[in-house]
Amino acid sequence: MRQIIDFGKSIPSSFSQSATLPVQSLPNSTILGQFGLNVGTNGSVLLEGTIGLQNSMANSSDVIFTVVRNAVEIFSLRSSGRDAGDFETVHFSFADSGIAAGYYGYALTVSAIGAMNQPVVVGPLLFSGMSIL
Repeated sequence: MRQIIDFGKSIPSSFSQSATLPVQSLPNSTILGQFGLNVGTNGSVLLEGTIGLQNSMANSSDVIFTVVRNAVEIFSLRSSGRDAGDFETVHFSFADSGIAAGYYGYALTVSAIGAMNQPVVVGPLLFSGMSIL
């Protein structure tokens, strides 16, 4: 049976249209959430995120969501834009395994691919992680 070691979360916005964060173009990024977790020997971290986007215009830029552990990219996800004014919810789950015991900082960032028609993060904005053995 699995044992929960630690839990972390960053939930600045849990409702639709409750945030307004512009998405910056690469190489810049917008930090959406951060937290720290203790990880045990031979442990794993289960990460989840849900992000709401609204496209500003037709042909909105694609975006890349990146999960970072201690300033090192460990996971990324690309999402394609939809029609102007459309809302989109992006959800991901990721298991970070094979890491040494210790305390780790996790962050979720987003960047637009291209400088034109960047979407806006509008909520929900949820990022959480659970350390397990």
